[in-house]
Amino acid sequence: MRRSIEGRVEKLSELVGGRFHLTALMQKQAREYVRGGRAFMPNVRNMADLFNYIMDEVEEGKIELLLPQEAEQQPEEDGQEEPEEEGQEEPEEAQEEE
Repeated sequence: MRRSIEGRVEKLSELVGGRFHLTALMQKQAREYVRGGRAFMPNVRNMADLFNYIMDEVEEGKIELLLPQEAEQQPEEDGQEEPEEEGQEEPEEAQEEE
C-alpha cells in the first residue's frame, strides 16, 4: 500500500506543480477543516483518512492552490473589484455637487 500512496503523491505533485505546492495545499485544506470544527469535517476517523480525503479533492479538481500573484488577479476576474471602485467614486461625486 505504501507504493500506491507514493505513486499517488507523485501524480498529484505533477498535477499541482510540485511536492511543495501539494504539501502547502493539503496543509491549508486540513487546517480549514480543523478550524471549522467537527460540523464541517468530512466523515473521517483520523488524520490519515482526512489526508486521503483531501487527496481525493485534489484529484477531482475541487481545490487548488493559488499563488500570491494569482490570488491578486482573482477578484478582477470575478468582477468583485467593481463595487470597491464605485464606492471610491461616490465621495468624488458628492464633492462635485457641493
